[in-house]
Amino acid sequence: MKHVIFEELKEAQVIDTRLQHAFQSGSAKSALNIPLAKFEKVAKKLLDPQTPLVFLVAKEDQAALELLEAQANQQGFQTIVGYVLLDDIPTDQLHLTKTISAKAFLAQESEYVLLDVREPETVTKKAPEKNLTVIPLANIAENHTSLDRHKEIYTLCGSGNSATTVASFLNKEGYDAIVIEGGVSAILKEQEVTK
Repeated sequence: MKHVIFEELKEAQVIDTRLQHAFQSGSAKSALNIPLAKFEKVAKKLLDPQTPLVFLVAKEDQAALELLEAQANQQGFQTIVGYVLLDDIPTDQLHLTKTISAKAFLAQESEYVLLDVREPETVTKKAPEKNLTVIPLANIAENHTSLDRHKEIYTLCGSGNSATTVASFLNKEGYDAIVIEGGVSAILKEQEVTK
């Protein structure tokens, strides 16, 4: 796969393959967070197969590029431009993902949407019901327009990985999406503390 320069990202879908905390601490503004281990399962649900792809990887993850390319080809993605190393992106061009602690989220009094992105069959712990909307990650690309663009959207999953992926997608689509740190587990733990 070809190593491309940062400026070549403009015409492609940028896929940041790092885990949630690394992505949240800084990525290309237009990047969509799909970790390496989830690419095969999630990519086709969130990406346009006609638009060229560029992978954004950490230096230590370069060995996975061959597998990513094979998975992308197998799923019918037409063009893979290449990859960019995170170190190649100027620090002033890195975009931070907004996050909120469970405690701060539970103290929210403004109007918001709580978006649970878990697949129904994986839900073992209930999300808070206030302002709750459920759209699983697999369906977000086709159903995001039902969300209110004028409200902050707090994304929630079990631990924060899928919530980060969905927040990156929604932010790219023009929403104000914020990841709840630690997911539903952190919320339940915080609710126990405040009882």
